[in-house]
Amino acid sequence: MKKHLFIGILMFSFVRIFGQEINDTRFENIVNNLKLDKAAIREEFCTEKKMPNVEDSYITVLPILQGKSEEDFFVVRNYIVITDENGGIKNQYLDPEEITSDAIMLKSITIDTGLYNISSSIRAFGIKISVANGSQPNPYSSETISLYYPVEKTLKKVLNDLELSRYGAEWDTRCTGESEGNSSVIMMDKTKTNNFTDLKIKTISVKTISKEAQGDCKENKISKTFYRILKFKDGKYQ
Repeated sequence: MKKHLFIGILMFSFVRIFGQEINDTRFENIVNNLKLDKAAIREEFCTEKKMPNVEDSYITVLPILQGKSEEDFFVVRNYIVITDENGGIKNQYLDPEEITSDAIMLKSITIDTGLYNISSSIRAFGIKISVANGSQPNPYSSETISLYYPVEKTLKKVLNDLELSRYGAEWDTRCTGESEGNSSVIMMDKTKTNNFTDLKIKTISVKTISKEAQGDCKENKISKTFYRILKFKDGKYQ
């Protein structure tokens, strides 16, 4: 159980270190072009990534504070833009979804440019949001993904906050306790709905029960795998 918790904490640490790289000049130009107040941007969560399928295009995410920020509490909305190398705006979108960092803290925002070919002519990209609490006896973490693609000068959001992973546990910080973790992947199915590729979601769920016996920590794991299909209806996957 300790090892599982340690790996989870380490994973979040690496995401925060390597997921925040952003070109300084491009960042300044984006802020100026959008006429944003830099004081309202949570710069430690800003991130960007080159679009692999479009020349001279970069995806940038700027979390914008909603209201005042306190020491352990803030709310942001993501400004998502696609720019050229110099920071010239091609597409811009202010996501209506609010992200609250409180007891469950925002850990990272990352861009996923995987092969989300949701139609014959559209390749979407993902924005992943990772959160976690700071409890050792009751650890919790989660990662969600939303999918977008460019339309004219804005973006179309077609998938909202699909949970890719979740981990929760209750244990004595030594051995005895229970944990449950889910991990999901998105696959492009062979079928289509309204000319959009159906999304096949594979989820592996693992429940672990740990008990101390004769000085050793014994684990019993129960694993289940299940699938579901998301279809494109009324402008989004559901």
